Amino acid sequence: MTTKKTLNDNDMEKITEDTAELLAKQDKVKVRLYIPADVKQKLEAQEKAGKEVQWPYQAVQINGYIYQIQLGKTVEVPQSVADILEQSGLI
Repeated sequence: MTTKKTLNDNDMEKITEDTAELLAKQDKVKVRLYIPADVKQKLEAQEKAGKEVQWPYQAVQINGYIYQIQLGKTVEVPQSVADILEQSGLI
């Protein structure tokens, strides 16, 4: 018979912090997620006009640690995040 351990908030916080430390140590990979050209042009035009722009993003979560990756911009992410994006067909 197996018993399931219930994680409390402190347990989850520790797991998330440990994951953040491990991800910070990983090699970084440059990625760019797809955004439709017309949407990208509109956002860039708004930026050039001096407006505050909220770019759409893709969230990737690993053990409670969340990365928000802007669409259409080249960003560096840990290898594990890039692997998830690739397995999901996003890059």
